[in-house]
Amino acid sequence: MGFYQKVWRILQKCHGLSIDGYVLPSSTTREMTAGEIKFAVQVESVLNHVPQPEYRQLLVETVMVLGLVADVDVDNIGGIIHVDRILHLANDLFLNDQKSHCASDYFLEKDPATGICNFFYDSAPSGSFGTMTYLSKAVVTYVQDFLPNSSCLMQ
Repeated sequence: MGFYQKVWRILQKCHGLSIDGYVLPSSTTREMTAGEIKFAVQVESVLNHVPQPEYRQLLVETVMVLGLVADVDVDNIGGIIHVDRILHLANDLFLNDQKSHCASDYFLEKDPATGICNFFYDSAPSGSFGTMTYLSKAVVTYVQDFLPNSSCLMQ
């Protein structure tokens, strides 16, 4: 399933996606189909408001992880989902782990435009300190009230 189809599935289970203060409403799914070029343009118009390419890429990765949650058998994953907040939560988790491993202040320096740690941008997607690890934890934390109860919790 491609990126736009994942966005479509997410929008079917929430009221909208907020990215950098711009909202892509769930009503979009009633006006257009998932494969329609017009839908892709609508998604891109929201993403293009983000001027920093590295930050935009992490937002896209956050949406992809949200798409995995949308594939779970749940009817609703919240109201308007603030993708930026999820990304910043992932960044905070990353920073906390780095601090617990005695990282220097240089390593913890943040991009002044976005507030994201410069080394978070440079982290590989996979691995115990990879961006996907932190994005997954942040997504689950953000939408946990809407997920089915389970004895298997993400650690």
